[in-house]
Amino acid sequence: MDSLDTVQKHELPPTNQKRMVAFINHFIVSTVTFLNKFASDCETRFVNYEQKIQNLEASLMIVEAKLASIDVLKQPDNTAAIEGKRSDIIPSTEVTTEVVETKPVEDKESQPNVTATERDPKYDPYFKMLHVGVPLGAVKNKIASEGLDPGYIDQFL
Repeated sequence: MDSLDTVQKHELPPTNQKRMVAFINHFIVSTVTFLNKFASDCETRFVNYEQKIQNLEASLMIVEAKLASIDVLKQPDNTAAIEGKRSDIIPSTEVTTEVVETKPVEDKESQPNVTATERDPKYDPYFKMLHVGVPLGAVKNKIASEGLDPGYIDQFL
């Protein structure tokens, strides 16, 4: 042991340069390979989660549209809605006819501002919802929930 303690580091022969370069290159290649595989796995998982989130958002929009089309949920007292269900149907049709009768008057007043040929592109998804068969009330609720004018869509119906 005394001989090891007495050996000075500056007296040792240097490591072969080719061998040292081979070690460094192997370390760099293995590290880069590991990092590339790790990044690829993370990206794959992110894409999978993004697809799942998009599916959930689409399902949520469908559920919101279906819930918005249910008249019973719009009334504040559900027990009164269940008891007076038959009587609610008749007034609602009368209200609808009244609204239809008054809407052309509003259309005539607001038509000089916006003509039927000038559709605002931000309302295109709502026209598509109507085309697919979503009820008008549900579409208007969705428009109002996003801070837009629900009466705008009446000009084109």
